[in-house]
Amino acid sequence: MYNPQNLHECEIEKKRNPRRIVDGLMTAIGGVASVSSIPQVIKIYETGTVSGISLTTQLVALFAVCSWFLYGLYIHNKPLAITSGLSILVLATVVVQIFIYQ
Repeated sequence: MYNPQNLHECEIEKKRNPRRIVDGLMTAIGGVASVSSIPQVIKIYETGTVSGISLTTQLVALFAVCSWFLYGLYIHNKPLAITSGLSILVLATVVVQIFIYQ
């Protein structure tokens, strides 16, 4: 039976759900992680050198992030897909820079 009071209590409980808090925190961390290589992209662009940057490491990271992106699409998790997509763009930029500046 529909009871507006129970519905309101349910909504309050959803907002207090610890998993919801953790989900939000992990989304924020994923967002920060997805752009963490931007300083590397800028440094490569400014210096024109890629010495000390491992192509293998970048390719493995790119493969891993592509896997997370596909998984995010598969489970319909928009935050995971978006943050992984941003990571793909940044890591792919580093890989392209390695080929350009080698």
